[in-house]
Amino acid sequence: MWITMDVEEVTDMNFHVLWKNKPKIDYEKYIDYFIEYTKGKNATAFVLGSFAQKYPELVKKLSNHVEIASHSFYHKLIYKEKFEEWEKEINDAKKLLEDLISKEVVGYRSPSWTLPFDKKYYEALAKAGYKFSSSYFPIKTYMYGNSINKTEPFKIYTDSGIIEERPIPKHIIPFSGGFYLRVLPLWLLKILFKKTKNSVLYIHPYELIDKNLIKFFWDNADKNLDYFLAFYHFGMAKDKLKKIIDEVY
Repeated sequence: MWITMDVEEVTDMNFHVLWKNKPKIDYEKYIDYFIEYTKGKNATAFVLGSFAQKYPELVKKLSNHVEIASHSFYHKLIYKEKFEEWEKEINDAKKLLEDLISKEVVGYRSPSWTLPFDKKYYEALAKAGYKFSSSYFPIKTYMYGNSINKTEPFKIYTDSGIIEERPIPKHIIPFSGGFYLRVLPLWLLKILFKKTKNSVLYIHPYELIDKNLIKFFWDNADKNLDYFLAFYHFGMAKDKLKKIIDEVY
């Protein structure tokens, strides 16, 4: 099992959650949970450049325990960006992270799984010095994903080098993180992770929050479909993550 975290602020998410008051989150507390749960295990933190700018010491702390990879610079839907803007972001994010942790950054995950399945994007990643991506979501949704059912790691050969893509697995539906991890019952998740050869588990820091913050979200965000997709069953994520790691890894 490969355990991953997309390190971003709750206000970076691409769901249109409207806040009456912005949440104040102790990200170090929840990143510490991730460090504790993944001790001695195969784990990667995909860090957003803007998060690293704001919390450099947290990124340095993470780098002492897990692999650091790039989550782009800003959490934008890539298909809404100009290619040149996105290309600059992946270079800027890589440089910032490498300067912070004094280690090479070779992995990339696109914001909200929105990397187009187009060779020029992988060419740009290879040219920037990335070696692998975990950006392929093998089901098409209204916001992200792909209609081609690729669930096993595959390689893309470009003039600038080879990029290995590590897709999110699925069994009929995806199950390994985010909304899917929160909604599916734990007994089913354990079965799916156990039977999946190249399983990937992904989480966000703000999905490990405590009950007092769940109440704050409820009281201070407008209730709509995006709120449901972003926050439904938030209170279950931390326990599920720990149990899956302890009992399946």
